[in-house]
Amino acid sequence: MAPELGGLINFMLRGRQSLEPRRLNRRRLLAGLLALPASGAVGAAVPLAQGRSGDKWFGGAVSLARPSGPVLTRADGQILENLDIYAPYGNGITALHQGVIVRSCRIRHAMGSGIYARGAAGIRLQDLEIDHVGVPPGTEPSQNRNNIELESCPDAIIIRVKASRGSSNIYVFDCPGTQMSFLELHDARGPFPRGQNVQFDRSPDTSLEEFSAENGPTSWTEDNISAFHSDRCTIRRGLVFYNNSPTGAGVMLEGSFNCRVDDVDAVQQGNGAFSAVPQGKVGSGGCSFNRCRSRDTYNEPRDGRDAPTSNGLSFHTRISEGAEKHSVRDCCVYALASPRNLIWQRAAVHAGWSIERKPFDPRPPLRLAFNWQ
Repeated sequence: MAPELGGLINFMLRGRQSLEPRRLNRRRLLAGLLALPASGAVGAAVPLAQGRSGDKWFGGAVSLARPSGPVLTRADGQILENLDIYAPYGNGITALHQGVIVRSCRIRHAMGSGIYARGAAGIRLQDLEIDHVGVPPGTEPSQNRNNIELESCPDAIIIRVKASRGSSNIYVFDCPGTQMSFLELHDARGPFPRGQNVQFDRSPDTSLEEFSAENGPTSWTEDNISAFHSDRCTIRRGLVFYNNSPTGAGVMLEGSFNCRVDDVDAVQQGNGAFSAVPQGKVGSGGCSFNRCRSRDTYNEPRDGRDAPTSNGLSFHTRISEGAEKHSVRDCCVYALASPRNLIWQRAAVHAGWSIERKPFDPRPPLRLAFNWQ
C-alpha cells in the first residue's frame, strides 16, 4: 500500500479529539478509495440546480453520472461535480485539501457524514442534495452522521444546499469566516450534543442567510440554529420551525459576543424562541435581535420528550459580568403558550426593547428543486 494512502486510511480510522471515534470498516473504506479516479477533477461542468426562494427561480436541469461509492479528495483545488454518491459506510465525500469545490451532486450516506472536511480552507459546497438514509425514527444512535461536517476549514462557503435527517444538518467547528446561504434543512436527529439544523462551534465571523430549518415529530432536536463560542456571527432572513427539546431554542447564541439576528421567524418552539446567554466560563454580551418574530409556541411534553424547562419563554437573555447588554428591537409575538413569559432576564437587555403582540404570517420555507437526470 502506498504510504500516502495508508496515512489517509489511518487518519480516517483514528476519530477526532473530543468527538466519538468513527468506527469505519477498513476493507470497505479501502475499496471506496481505490475506486476513485486519479485526475484532479471528477465530473464535468453542469448547470446549477433549480431552486426557489419566495418567487425567485434560478438554474436548470443537472445530468448526474451513474451512482458511485465514497469519494476522497486528492489535491488542492480539486473540483467534484455532477456526482451521484451512495455511501453505506464511511463519509460520502471526505475533503482533506484546500480550495476544494463540490457542486451539483446528490449524496446519500448511512454510517458516516455526507460531507466531512478537515483542514480544507476555502472549501466551497454548492448546489447539493444530501440525505442521511436509513435513519430510524427519533434519535440517531451516533452523533457523527451529520449531513455536512467541517473542521478547521476557514472561509468555507455553503450555498444552495438541501440537507435532511443528519445528526445535525450542518456542523462547522473551528471554521472562522464561513458563509452560508440558501439552505433548506430538515429533520435533525441528534443525539446530544448534535441535534441542530446548523451549529457554528468556535467559528467567529460566520454568516447564515436565506434559510429554513424545519423539524417535526420524527426529529430529536437541540437548538435549530446555534452559535456556540462564536463571536460576531450574523443570522438573517430565515425560518426556524418546530423544536421538541426541553432545553433547546430556535436561535441560540451561547457563549458568544456581538452576534446579530435579523428577520428570523420562530414557529412551534417550546423552551425558547431566541436566546443569548453565557456558557460556563465563556461570557456573552452585545447581541441583537431585530425584527424577529415568534408564534404558536407550546409548553407541554412533546414526541416522548419532557416539557420545556423554561415554561415557554420567548426571549432568554443573560450577560456576563461587565459585558454590554443585548438589544431586542421591533420584534413580534403571537399565539404564545405562556403570553406573559416574554423576556428573562430583562436586566440583560437595553432599555427601550420592543416586542409587539399581533398576528403575522411566518416567512415561507425555502424550497430547492434539484432536477437530477
